[in-house]
Amino acid sequence: MDAQTISPSDWDHEGFRKKSWLLLLCPEDCSSCPEPETIQKLAAIFEGLISVGIIRDTKLANNIHKNYKAQPIVFWEVKEDEGSLDKSTSSAEIHSIEASDTKEIVTKVLGLLPEPQFLNEESFKDIRTQLRLGSEDSWLICFHLGAATDLNLQWKRIPTWLPNMKLGLIHCGRSAALCASLHVSHYPAWGVLKQMGAFELYTGRDILHEIVAFARESSRSTNLHALSPAEFYSIIKEGGAWFIDWYAPWCPPCKKLLPEMRKASQHFQPESVQFGTIDCTLHSSLCSYEGIRAYPTTRFYNRSKIHHFHGVPNEQGIVEFVENMLHPSVTTLDEDSFIQVQRKSEDELWIVDFYAPWCAPCQRLMPQMHALAKQLSNFEFVRIGQVDCTTEFNICNAQNIKSYPTIRLYPLGSKGLNTVAMYNGHFDVMSLKKWVLSFMPGTVVKPLGEHKFHKAVLSNHDHYKPWLVDFYAPWCGHCVHFEPEFLLIAKTLDGRVKCGKVNCQDEHKLCQEVHVHQYPTVYLYLSPNERHEITSQVAADVVREVNSILTRKFRDEL
Repeated sequence: MDAQTISPSDWDHEGFRKKSWLLLLCPEDCSSCPEPETIQKLAAIFEGLISVGIIRDTKLANNIHKNYKAQPIVFWEVKEDEGSLDKSTSSAEIHSIEASDTKEIVTKVLGLLPEPQFLNEESFKDIRTQLRLGSEDSWLICFHLGAATDLNLQWKRIPTWLPNMKLGLIHCGRSAALCASLHVSHYPAWGVLKQMGAFELYTGRDILHEIVAFARESSRSTNLHALSPAEFYSIIKEGGAWFIDWYAPWCPPCKKLLPEMRKASQHFQPESVQFGTIDCTLHSSLCSYEGIRAYPTTRFYNRSKIHHFHGVPNEQGIVEFVENMLHPSVTTLDEDSFIQVQRKSEDELWIVDFYAPWCAPCQRLMPQMHALAKQLSNFEFVRIGQVDCTTEFNICNAQNIKSYPTIRLYPLGSKGLNTVAMYNGHFDVMSLKKWVLSFMPGTVVKPLGEHKFHKAVLSNHDHYKPWLVDFYAPWCGHCVHFEPEFLLIAKTLDGRVKCGKVNCQDEHKLCQEVHVHQYPTVYLYLSPNERHEITSQVAADVVREVNSILTRKFRDEL
């Protein structure tokens, strides 16, 4: 990083004079100017903090500081004019830096820059109270012991990068009780005090840009709290909804999960669910008592119920899991509620997952079951339940459950538990959906060869109904995944359109005729001469688009 050479025309621009500079006034007649190596070091040290400039013009140097020959180093400090209503109004104060050694110059310039606010236990509590009452200014706080000289350069850089945060410094020798209550165990330590009063300690490396990135993300995550044992037991007693991450700072998966937790917490209001972290290196007794044996362990607490998180450990996976916990699409069955299955009517179809929480395949299956429930939500007669065989032993024993997970389907047309189908396929949502849809009545997707396609789809007749046609190839992976989606689409749109499928491997000539060159391709035929390509392969999106096209068509005809 080099110092910037400033000409008189540069300095005439108001933008130059309205920011702070370390100026090196070095015309040819100045013999006391610092060496080029010193200037380069100063530019590197102050990068991102203040600009370093060299002025070689004699007249300009003299205008800035008349004694530049003896004292060529000056700090041009720009200050906002106090009492002015115009926030853009500012003035400059010139400080002569009487030093030649790099370290001494840096020390003197830093001494002229604003100091962080020194806090004690009382001021910390006052700030936290104001934040809980609605103050929007989050704080980045550094906890230290002894002199904060070594932190000086880091501290002075931070306001440039975090202009919307306030900065505080707490001496843990003088505020030992406060630091102990916040579980500060090493120095320097960094923490963010957020809007609504939540506090979070930084557990990463003592590298400035990483601390700044943490501060930005943490200050936005006002719904994430670092919890103490007392706060945890208070949560359990009050019975609110909490998603809690039990972690160790040294654990690599924990380090990856924590920023995802922060982002996920921003999707929810604290009235519905709050997020917490518990550091098991600080609170080892609590973690041991709660049975935490691996890191990270993440659990959803809601009243007396504890649900283990086994989804994808990222922002989306956490959000989906928490939403499923708050608005469950899968019914948790116990001895009282399992009677719904035992007394099932002929008009209901039940899928029941018998599982054990410690079983790894069961853990992987759980988010797939929730996804299945959502994708089948259009079918009001489909019910999906789950039975925890570690707590509901009597149910599982009566149903002769020998392994986990066991998935059973009680189909339409049967009462209670009289008829049952056992699932033996893959534990992914596509395979599960295809299996379930095969138990639904009616063949709503018609296989179409060339003759049938021309007669049904491409022929005009008085009672023509729109056709939705899936052109596919058996060897195409995307087609295989889309097959259960298309069956779901057909069942959802039954009565509005007819649905068919064309095997382009067998009907190559037909697919060329209708200009199908990739698979799957889906066309909605409103008439033999009017068709619309449907590009989505998500059932809900396809249904929405088809209904929209049909509505416009009906409106135009009217």
